[in-house]
Amino acid sequence: MPFIHLLKHKAVLWPLALINLGGTLYGYYWYQPQLAQSKWYYYPFIPDSPTASLFFTIIVFLWIFNRRSRLFEALAFVTLIKYGVWAVVMNALMLRELGTENSYLTAMALMLMVSHGAMAFQALLYAPVMTFRVKELLLVAIWVVHNDVVDYVLGQWPRYPALAEHIQWIGYGSFWLTGLCLLMGYWFVARDSIDNKVA
Repeated sequence: MPFIHLLKHKAVLWPLALINLGGTLYGYYWYQPQLAQSKWYYYPFIPDSPTASLFFTIIVFLWIFNRRSRLFEALAFVTLIKYGVWAVVMNALMLRELGTENSYLTAMALMLMVSHGAMAFQALLYAPVMTFRVKELLLVAIWVVHNDVVDYVLGQWPRYPALAEHIQWIGYGSFWLTGLCLLMGYWFVARDSIDNKVA
């Protein structure tokens, strides 16, 4: 398929990898205040979106050098959609809660909605290139559900002070979003992923 070959062309993959790497580094910088106030053992589970884009950055670099990892492809697919959609919804709710009078907050929220929406779009766009199986998806389920527990049971969710009073409903919705993303991983990739899929 010409479209698949275009997606995997190095002229496309190199800019994609560098853009995602830049977004990943900025995302980790964004979380510095929360990380500074958190226990060290929570660090891997606090910067949700940057870690999702890190997974994608890793697999893009692997593709560039004609390598692949089914586990990282599964991690990238599920977490890009999960945290991409989550951030879009959260920022939309924040704008609804606070209004749009503050131009800086409005611009920041819109920037986050666009950038995180692009994360989810990337996962769907590159789904035909991915080859993870059900067993990788099960490992990803453990990771993402555990992350939800850390976020909403142990209180390490990304800070949105304007929405703190709704945290129970946010956590409830997040668990359902996890299930939906895992189902999408099965439907779009794992159910027909075979060894001789497009290389």
